[in-house]
Amino acid sequence: MRKIILVLLFPFLANALTIDEAVNKALENNLELKQYKQEIKISTIQLKEDKNLWFPQFFVNYSYTFLKDTPYTKIPPSTVLPFPFSFKQMNKNFYNFEMGLNYPVFTGFARPSKVKISKISIKANKEIYNEQKINITSEVKKAYLDVLMTQAILETYKKQYEAVKSHLLRAEEFYKEGLITKVEVLQSKVKLSQIEMKIKKAEGDLKIAKSNLNMLLNEKLEKDFKVEPVNIEIPENLDFHKLADTAVKNRNIIKALNYRKKGLKYVEKIERSKFYPKIIAQGKYFYSDQYPYLDPKGNIAVSVAINLQFQGIKPYYAILKTKQQRKKLKYQIEELKNKIRLQVKAAYENFEVAKKNLKVAESSLIEAEEYYRMVVEQYKNQLASTTDVLDAEAALTSARKGKVISYYQLLKAFIELEKAVGGKIEK
Repeated sequence: MRKIILVLLFPFLANALTIDEAVNKALENNLELKQYKQEIKISTIQLKEDKNLWFPQFFVNYSYTFLKDTPYTKIPPSTVLPFPFSFKQMNKNFYNFEMGLNYPVFTGFARPSKVKISKISIKANKEIYNEQKINITSEVKKAYLDVLMTQAILETYKKQYEAVKSHLLRAEEFYKEGLITKVEVLQSKVKLSQIEMKIKKAEGDLKIAKSNLNMLLNEKLEKDFKVEPVNIEIPENLDFHKLADTAVKNRNIIKALNYRKKGLKYVEKIERSKFYPKIIAQGKYFYSDQYPYLDPKGNIAVSVAINLQFQGIKPYYAILKTKQQRKKLKYQIEELKNKIRLQVKAAYENFEVAKKNLKVAESSLIEAEEYYRMVVEQYKNQLASTTDVLDAEAALTSARKGKVISYYQLLKAFIELEKAVGGKIEK
């Protein structure tokens, strides 16, 4: 019989959304995360572009020139030639063609620095991506737990409705037998109506919680999609100092800033390279019919050029500016570490309070269950009134609701603590 029930329920269970599926959907569809992915791709392409700085530069030049008049060279009469003499200096219309390679032999260490900056940029963007990934995972998990919590609260009110309805039936029987007054029957009916209003409110809260989760997933799920229960293990005896040290060590945003700080060293080297001479080698083939008497008109040339130029001591101030930027980034990292420790402290304290609240709620529930059981027995024996039963049942429902809220608040506090630490907290 149990197997048959499981087979019948399988289609519904298969369509239920798990917390891991919710996280995966959100990470896949989140638009902000996609932007960070693009930043990584852009950085990767930039690295490939910078690596091409090691290749020679190919060039081809062609020009065609039209002159108004043909230039001539005129030689006046002399002892050698007693008459004037002239000849064409160059053609009136001519073209120049050249093709070759330029290779920067030495750039003042700018090329390797540029490549290293690109590599560092990829690593920094990956760390920022992972930081955002953790944030999104945390938000989705908390939204998922909100759905479960509102769903459990709704079930609590439904249990209350069934309990009060059962009491109403018993009260009506007692009234027929003349054991109680009609006031107690009406009292139960009023209470039942109040619970119906609570159920409607809880159903609305559940729809809002599902809409919030749906929005985070950025995916149009069914209007009344179902979620599966979660099994989140809560480690015992967590140490705040270890968590804080782990957070400062593992948080991706700190790693990203450290990479950017490292990148500024190579920016400084690029600025310093402007004080170094540049050595460029060139090999080319050129051809021109500009000079009619020149032979050969085409030739091959190889040359090496040294070039040094800078404006005042502008590179020096650029170096100083980069050093100040590194110093500023150092202070930013230290400030961020302090803020992260504070985040971990706040999350840790909330987690500890949530654990204590759950213990109190569990204890209160045990007492409320026992109290309700005793009052119901007394009512059956006409030793308690409807007011006593309804009050006891209200206390039981409040205790059940308190336990549900405390339980899910503990799970959410633990997820928030993992977010502050920067990853999964191991036992």
